[in-house]
Amino acid sequence: MVEQIGVLLKDAWSVDAITDDTYRTKFTYLPQIIGEWVAEHGGLSGKDILDFGCGEATTAIGVALRHPISRVVGVDIVSDIERCGPLAQQQLRLAELPENLSLYRIAPGEISVGLSSFDVIYSWSVFEHIDQRLLPAILRQLRNLLKPDGVIFIQIAPLYFSAEGAHLMQWIPERWGHLTNQDSVYRAKLRAACGDDGTFDGLWSMYSTLNRITAMQLLTTLRENEFTIIREYTTCEDFEIPEPLKEIYVESVLRTNQIVVLAKPAK
Repeated sequence: MVEQIGVLLKDAWSVDAITDDTYRTKFTYLPQIIGEWVAEHGGLSGKDILDFGCGEATTAIGVALRHPISRVVGVDIVSDIERCGPLAQQQLRLAELPENLSLYRIAPGEISVGLSSFDVIYSWSVFEHIDQRLLPAILRQLRNLLKPDGVIFIQIAPLYFSAEGAHLMQWIPERWGHLTNQDSVYRAKLRAACGDDGTFDGLWSMYSTLNRITAMQLLTTLRENEFTIIREYTTCEDFEIPEPLKEIYVESVLRTNQIVVLAKPAK
């Protein structure tokens, strides 16, 4: 199943119109980081670019508007992709989506949208949400969509075993709480924090389906699926780790909260 979400928009827009800090980060900061990482491999201008797991496609819009001679394709399995146009109108005063941007809603595990290959594929905070049973097949599909000299950029944060790895600190402000509480207790805490606002089911589903991948597992899985690592970067935290966790987990895994990887198809 592949559903194209119409190609709309163009022309006038303004960063100064943005009122939401998260939108600003996704629109300005993330494209800048991705561009810096791929600069030595041809950059983004004039390239065929795939945003894998684009969400509401804010980063994809940022890339498309700043690199108008590029072709940018965004794919995701969630309905957030349908919010792209309305959010762009609200936050950028953009009347139409740029003509060089195409968005597709896809089925889980299905990436190919019948398009040609890409120079750059990027994915920001997506790989921790992929069903671990699908990871090898998805990586093979992504590799097959890359041109021979193409590159893939992957960022994950927070990693599951880090202090905020549950993605729920806003509701349960306990570092490593997802590792120190039994699930029934953690679930009860989240339900109490959410109250009756209707967010509990979605948040618990998101948490319970995290694939728990580590930085080393990501690198290993990439290599096993015929990628060559060009560059890798991790960030670590220095929070005090609860003593019981030190008895169970490797300390470096508990402290590593982010990994960024640039890879290319193995020859």
